[in-house]
Amino acid sequence: MKLIKILISLLIIFLTILLTYNLIKKLDFNFIDYLNSKYNYLFLTLLAQIMGVYFSSKRWMNCVNYYSESKKIIFSFTTYFYLNSRANIINNFLPSIIVGDLSKLISPNKSKNFKKTELKYIFVDRIIGVFTLFNLGLISSFYIGLINLNFFIVVILLQILALFIARSIKINFLKIQSILKFVKNPPPFGVFIYSFLSQISFSLSLFFQILAFKSILYFNDVFISIFLNFLGIVPFSINGWGVREWAASQISSTYLEQNSLIISSIIFGICFSISNLLIYSYTFFYNSRKISKN
Repeated sequence: MKLIKILISLLIIFLTILLTYNLIKKLDFNFIDYLNSKYNYLFLTLLAQIMGVYFSSKRWMNCVNYYSESKKIIFSFTTYFYLNSRANIINNFLPSIIVGDLSKLISPNKSKNFKKTELKYIFVDRIIGVFTLFNLGLISSFYIGLINLNFFIVVILLQILALFIARSIKINFLKIQSILKFVKNPPPFGVFIYSFLSQISFSLSLFFQILAFKSILYFNDVFISIFLNFLGIVPFSINGWGVREWAASQISSTYLEQNSLIISSIIFGICFSISNLLIYSYTFFYNSRKISKN
């Protein structure tokens, strides 16, 4: 079983590299010229991504604090910020979000009895983030004409129906009630606000790159950036790598636009690792210094 997982992971990595290479090999782009003339957009992209990680860390922390099942899994904000950035770095290189999310379990909580509880909140935080990004992606797909109004309405109604069914389930098959309790007693509205702000920040970071390559900006570009960010949740991909660039090439109306969107997407992905590495370094030294003082 482990061998199959390794082979599938290697296949995903190979296909991602192959797809991305085929898309970028003919691009007309000089990175040095870009740094000399567009460095301010690079700064804005990094800043927006740092804000995105900040808001997603607040979402996770507030969710844990609201239910307060154990003080052992309630940490300082810098700890959530640190664990979140480390997970993001891992997820940006490996063909699964599971490994990065599981890395969050390497935390100040040393009690094995509460690791399952900790994992439950990591999972719930992930679901809230995916739910937010999915619906933003749905709205953007409708706005840029990838889906029609009927499909949009059907998906919204299906989500409402699924929520209603989940709230009605009484059985406790495979201890499902421990997860469904978050549906029956959802976290405060502020958690969803943080989730929205997080995904909008990540989308804006991509939008700043699109802005860097455009002389004329359209409102449509905002929704394109949201849609491309949404593709990061596509299963069996490395945080959307390859899939995001392929989609950028497909929704472009001209070669020039295709060129700029693919480059914007690649810089966005590279910056995602850099921004999280900056957060990780800062929080690591901050926490180390705090421990040494104590």
